[in-house]
Amino acid sequence: MQPYQPFQGVLLMPGRAPFGTVSPVTLPDGLPVAHIRWHNWSMRARFEILDGAGAVELAHGGRQGMRRYQVLGPREEPLLHLKLGLFSAARRTTVTLPDGRVLSANGNWSGRRFAITDQSGLPVARIATTSGVFALRADSFAFELVAPVLSIVQAVGLAQCMRAAVESARRVASS
Repeated sequence: MQPYQPFQGVLLMPGRAPFGTVSPVTLPDGLPVAHIRWHNWSMRARFEILDGAGAVELAHGGRQGMRRYQVLGPREEPLLHLKLGLFSAARRTTVTLPDGRVLSANGNWSGRRFAITDQSGLPVARIATTSGVFALRADSFAFELVAPVLSIVQAVGLAQCMRAAVESARRVASS
């Protein structure tokens, strides 16, 4: 599996483990293709993306500012930038790739369903929750890449950035 090459298929990403800091990312057949290492006490929503064995860092990311998130490769090369809309994360959210392409992400943030489209409005990916409302791991996702635009690393990084944005919005709403 080439983690930096464009990928088409489904990635399953469980929510944050209640008593752990590492969660696997798998294909539907259960094959691990990456792992996510969470930083539970980070103000910047930091995370690392590790290889399928959980040994080598492929990328890292987190919040860059008030409404910005980024994912960087192991040599600090940008893999993607996520910019949330001004009044709502569900509006005008953009994903900028290293080659300058801009994707749009929109959807129902509270329902955890998102669509990612390219500049011409064609679908690139869909993210949907795979857990129930009161589940212990309520942020488990299925990330379906319908066009080979994002790599596995970029897709996992984008999902992590979106999770961080949703968690941040939840904290603000509850305070």
